[in-house]
Amino acid sequence: MAGWESIIAVIIALGAFIWNLIRDKSADFKTLESRLAKIESDLAHTKSDVERLEKGQDDLESALNDLRSQIHSMDLKIERVIAILEKK
Repeated sequence: MAGWESIIAVIIALGAFIWNLIRDKSADFKTLESRLAKIESDLAHTKSDVERLEKGQDDLESALNDLRSQIHSMDLKIERVIAILEKK
């Protein structure tokens, strides 16, 4: 009895293997192509977002440096005013 069960199991497994080899896989390829297209689109959007953020960061750094220099010049002017007021 155990021999027949093994033979049936092997036949079913062999049938499944052959079915896997000969079945139409175009649906799988279409699914993969659509997923790949979506991933490529997402990647392009992500790259453009990163480039925009990098440009924004550069602009913010430039503005920050300008503010630092303005604060420094105001600090120097305040020190001069304080020095003048202390002399009086």
